[in-house]
Amino acid sequence: MDHSKIGPTMSALTDPLDDAQLTLLKIMAERFLEDGQWPFWHYVDGTMDQLGHDDAEAVLKSLPKVGGSESSGLVGPWYGLAWYDRVHLADDSRPAVTAAAGLHSPELRHFFGDNFVSVLQYLVNHQRNVRFSPNQSDPTYITSDDFKRDHPAVTDEFVAALPGVFEHEPVLRRGYQPWGTNPGGWRFQLHKWLKDYRNIDDLPGYVAKVAEVTEAAINAQLPASPFRAPSQVLGSSGGVMATHGGIAAGVFSSGLPTVAGAIIPRTTLPPEEPKQYVNEDLIKELEAKQGQTRLSPDKLLQLVRELNACFQDGHAYACHALVRAIIDHVPPILGEKSFLTAVNNYAWPTDADKKYAKKLLEFKNQADDVMHRQIRTSRGVITVHDIPNSGYINALLRVCIDELQ
Repeated sequence: MDHSKIGPTMSALTDPLDDAQLTLLKIMAERFLEDGQWPFWHYVDGTMDQLGHDDAEAVLKSLPKVGGSESSGLVGPWYGLAWYDRVHLADDSRPAVTAAAGLHSPELRHFFGDNFVSVLQYLVNHQRNVRFSPNQSDPTYITSDDFKRDHPAVTDEFVAALPGVFEHEPVLRRGYQPWGTNPGGWRFQLHKWLKDYRNIDDLPGYVAKVAEVTEAAINAQLPASPFRAPSQVLGSSGGVMATHGGIAAGVFSSGLPTVAGAIIPRTTLPPEEPKQYVNEDLIKELEAKQGQTRLSPDKLLQLVRELNACFQDGHAYACHALVRAIIDHVPPILGEKSFLTAVNNYAWPTDADKKYAKKLLEFKNQADDVMHRQIRTSRGVITVHDIPNSGYINALLRVCIDELQ
């Protein structure tokens, strides 16, 4: 990105910091990188006092920002190096620093300059490749499970710590939601505001873009929907993050990589291929069997095609029903009347194939529950990621195709 056009608003966020400000950032950064969540203000305030800075609150409030005003409680669009509750900075609140702090803090420079920018690029690339429907306006999401699957080398601690970052960045705060039964689980809506960040490839470029968007919102005298005042985000106790974000203290067992050690490859993603559940090569082999076998593969072929289409569009209930239908449809190919007897009696080519078949048999109870459970007061949490590993169904289809004569 060309940084030569960075304006005066950006310069406010890059002005040199004094020793007290840098010390405050260092204290907060070290705990976040070690624990995956921002420390209590009681800890920050006490540590600052021990280091000779007896008014930590004044230091926190002196950190650079653009937009808003302290007297108005920072109502309207604003962005700064830190987030905290302007109404009452309680001992058990968790002030946080933003990506802009990575321009000043050596401790945070790698985390925000490499890891954070890579996460942003990942979300932007997926937003660019969303397939829109002419008849539906449902939002599209990326979940923490998607992220871990696409970045298998990243630690669970890093993934769980991301909400503590999302909640304090304007474009990311808008799309973030807690998700799933895992306390560190999240999902992110691929909203249209991500388009503004498509050409961002480094931290100065990101901070410049946030400053530009903030300044434009100020000039328009609009609240700019991606922005909210701290009281709306943090609440009087100073931390939605304490409820939703980060990870509970104590989960880091010795030997596990910390947040600081979680590296995301900085690669440019190619245009995303359509998501597949059933392997396309297997589908082609099945197509080639049409009209060539004693048992007709036509229905099985249609089931796997519909399964791939529903998986790609995120239709969780349809995916459950279709996997269940495939399991019930194929036993005659294996010389059995039911999938239960097929699992027990068929001479599976390998032990792994039989284990995969047992996993699919176990899934039948879950599929029955998903399809037949009646309406209730609580919200459903079923997603396409709750269906079996695609390797199980592909292994089953491999065996079935080999058996079709």
